[in-house]
Amino acid sequence: MAFRPFVLAVNGPILTLVFGSAQTQHAALSRLECFYESKEYANTYLNLDAAFRARVCRGYEAFNLPTDIVSRWLEAMQDAEGNSSDEETSPWWHSFCNAEEIQLLDTLFEIEPRPSYLISSLVHHADVALAHERLHALYHLSQAYRELLASIWEDLPRNIQNTIQYDLKMRGYKEAVYQDEFGAYLGITTTPGTRRGDPVLEFGNKSIEVCRDVRKTLLHRIPEFWRIDVGIDEASMQLSPAFLLEAKESLTPAHKSNQATSFVKGKNRRTKK
Repeated sequence: MAFRPFVLAVNGPILTLVFGSAQTQHAALSRLECFYESKEYANTYLNLDAAFRARVCRGYEAFNLPTDIVSRWLEAMQDAEGNSSDEETSPWWHSFCNAEEIQLLDTLFEIEPRPSYLISSLVHHADVALAHERLHALYHLSQAYRELLASIWEDLPRNIQNTIQYDLKMRGYKEAVYQDEFGAYLGITTTPGTRRGDPVLEFGNKSIEVCRDVRKTLLHRIPEFWRIDVGIDEASMQLSPAFLLEAKESLTPAHKSNQATSFVKGKNRRTKK
C-alpha cells in the first residue's frame, strides 16, 4: 500500500487534516508548530537533527496553525540551510524535510486558493479534537470572537480567573493563549456519541457555575461569528461518519508502514516498524 499520511477536507479558509497515527502527524507538523508558538523555539528554525534532540511537540494529539507561517518557516530554513535538492526537478526544500513534511507542503502549494488556517487530529478521536481545534481557527479569523472572549475573561470573578489561569499554566500553555484556550474548551460543540465529558467541568468544581454561564454565551454567539466573519456554517465543517470511516480504512498506520518517517539524528531516515 502506498504511504498516505493524511486525508484532507477544505471548508472555506480552513484546511482540516486527519492522520492515521501520532507518528505521522508529529513528523508532518511538529517543526512548523514549534516555529509558530513554541515557548523555547518560536521563530527559530530547527533542522531535523535539532528537532529530534529537542523533542518538540511530544505528546500532541492535534495541531493548529495559520498557513502563512509556512512561508516564514521556509525563509528561515533557506537562511539556515541554503538551496539544495537531490533532484533538479524537486523544490529546494525537499532536501531538508522528511517525507510527511514534503507531502504536507506539496498539498498546501497545490490548493487554490490556499486556506489560511490548518487544523489536524488523529482519526480515532477526530470528532472531539477537531471541534476544539476549529475554535482556535475561529479565534484567528474572527475579531468579534476574540473581543467577546476578552470581555468574558475580564469579567470573570478574580478567584475563578486565577484558578483557570493556574490550570492552563500547569497544562503548559503560554499566558498569550489563555483566552484562546478558555474559549476552545468551553465553546466546543459536542454531538451525541462523542467521547467527551461535560465541558463545564473542564476547570474543576469551583468553576462549574461560572463556566456553565460562559458556555451558554459562547454556544449562542459562536455560530454567528462563523457565519458573518468567516463566511461558512459551523455545521458544514463537521466531518461526516462516512468520511471518518473511509479515513480509518485508507490511512496507513505508522506501525504497519515501512515508510513512516522518524526524526533520527544524523539524517532523515525511514524506519521499518
